[in-house]
Amino acid sequence: MKRWMAFLLVLCMAVGFAACSTPEAPTTDGTTPNVGNPGDPNAYYFTHKGTDIRLNGDMEAILKAIGEPKKYTEETSCAFTGLDKTYTYDSFVIQTYPKGDKDYVYMFWFLDDMVETPEGVKIGDTQAAVEAAYGTDAYNGKNAFITKKDNYSMTVILKDGVVSSIQYTIVIG
Repeated sequence: MKRWMAFLLVLCMAVGFAACSTPEAPTTDGTTPNVGNPGDPNAYYFTHKGTDIRLNGDMEAILKAIGEPKKYTEETSCAFTGLDKTYTYDSFVIQTYPKGDKDYVYMFWFLDDMVETPEGVKIGDTQAAVEAAYGTDAYNGKNAFITKKDNYSMTVILKDGVVSSIQYTIVIG
């Protein structure tokens, strides 16, 4: 039940971020500006099956490396031209954005404690473990640790002092 509730919380947040994001205004030549640098080595990431899954990473290359998801969905993007695609694996979900004829990682979130951040934080860890990894400055004083670098964000949500959700996303606008 606890795992299901955490999943629903993350899903609601993901839909909210995707639906409420304001796309960048088209440039004078009618194209949409780059939301990030695909393959950016500064982007947040986690590792699965020896592959770094990185924000702005090329989804085609990721799929080749880690295999097909257990569930796949797509819908017309409200922030980009094309389709937003969602790939659900056993322990994490990846959502992509279209750019040209390719798809890049827009956000990902963890579903259970079988995956962890590069700093070793996973669902079920204590607030003290998160503070040890990210410091106290990232704590919002209520229920989350939020770190940002460049146009990337990581949010670790706590419930009763325990990590219930970990989500990474590209910040738009």
